[in-house]
Amino acid sequence: CDSLKPCSKEAPWQENGLCPPECRSASLVFCRRCGAQFTDKEKLEEHMKTHIKEKRYSCPDCGKKFINESYIQVHQRIHTGEKPFLCSECGRGFHTASSLKLHEMRHSGERPYACSICGKTFRINSYLTAHYQTHIKDRPFVCSVCGKGYSRAEELKVHHRLHTGERPYECGQCGKRFIYQKGLLMIHERVHTGEKPFPCTFCEKRFASQGELRLHRRTHTGERPYHCSICLKSFSRHWHLKTHLEAMHAEVVAGFTRKKFPCSDCDKSCNSAAELRDHQRTHTGERPYQCSYCDKRFALSGTLVRHERLHTGITPYHCSDCGKTFAQQWTLTTHMRTHTGEKPYSCTQCDKAFVAPGELRRHTRIHTGEKPYTCAGCGRHFSLSGRLREHEKIHSGEKYDCPECEKSFTRASSLKNHFRLHTGERPYRCDICGRGFSRSQSLRLHRRKHLQIQTDEDSEYSTKNDDLSMSDNNSPINMCITDKSN
Repeated sequence: CDSLKPCSKEAPWQENGLCPPECRSASLVFCRRCGAQFTDKEKLEEHMKTHIKEKRYSCPDCGKKFINESYIQVHQRIHTGEKPFLCSECGRGFHTASSLKLHEMRHSGERPYACSICGKTFRINSYLTAHYQTHIKDRPFVCSVCGKGYSRAEELKVHHRLHTGERPYECGQCGKRFIYQKGLLMIHERVHTGEKPFPCTFCEKRFASQGELRLHRRTHTGERPYHCSICLKSFSRHWHLKTHLEAMHAEVVAGFTRKKFPCSDCDKSCNSAAELRDHQRTHTGERPYQCSYCDKRFALSGTLVRHERLHTGITPYHCSDCGKTFAQQWTLTTHMRTHTGEKPYSCTQCDKAFVAPGELRRHTRIHTGEKPYTCAGCGRHFSLSGRLREHEKIHSGEKYDCPECEKSFTRASSLKNHFRLHTGERPYRCDICGRGFSRSQSLRLHRRKHLQIQTDEDSEYSTKNDDLSMSDNNSPINMCITDKSN
């Protein structure tokens, strides 16, 4: 068959007016805009001119150009956050009616665009157009460096820049150059202008590109759309999944090799160039990520995201058992063990087990006597960083004053416990007898009393414990308050 006229063979694809795959021309070409099919490249080039129109109208917020002024009004909903088209199934909002229609196909399962060659169906016409390229066996434009083939000379020209290092798009402010797309240059130029036309609808942050906004939104929603098919771990960014596959599953995933990136300053090897870059900041002390709400800076972008949740109060991770929410995934994972009773981290020196590795690490120092935290003022050593911070307040004179009396404390938690003497608050209650305590430590001591009574019927021992309870009531050290009515 030399053209796309109806084929004389009786076959299922006659209804599409096309020839079966075995008699198609190897040089069949497709329009990437609309999916139109041609056997002649010159006809395709002539057809492409119908898609090229002058874009005279620019968005005042981001500079994107359009062929029609009405398109700008729709586009600006991205900047304003307006989503007037709501899904009747799930309530999700969309900027345009077409976006809503595509979304509704997820609920209905409708896939109206079918490949005339293999029958595969798609929700979006552009997906079908891209799919057609998989049927094109003729890739006459071959890279002389790596052998990769392309169906169009323009594609090969762009690809070749990866080998030559050519970057034709230059920033007029700093001279930085780019390989791909003028759009990337436009986004980069906003670094200089400070322009951030894309606002987050969850918080007050704004971004220079839609891609940055999309990634940021996942810090609010907790969305992790990239899933490892081997261990079911999920990720918010596709390159995090790729790094995970290379690092953890290279031996079982075809096409992946466990490439290592050694640090030039120490013996550590990283699983990716990005991981190595992050690690090297431990040597340089570089902290390029600054909090939008305070002066703190961080070496890792993920650390900044988690820190800023302290300011915004956003807690995207929810416990399915009790409804409690958390700002970080690992905090939720640790919390879930309080429901399951799991304590996977066991001490090798004694029988104790812990829900988190940090707890085990701190506990182990009891056995080893390790005290890695040293006071710069007096040289005293501590096993916990929190104890060092409390100690340093002795040198700085920093104290927490009680507003009701003249007492002061070096720890905020000590002031909080003390203040309950004034308010009468007793948040810690015994689930056996109902007595209330102002401190969790006092409740733990009290519970031991019940345990000892159950295991020892000696009345003298019980009387001794009653005396201990009275002592606990009056002790200014324990600051324990009991319910005398019980």
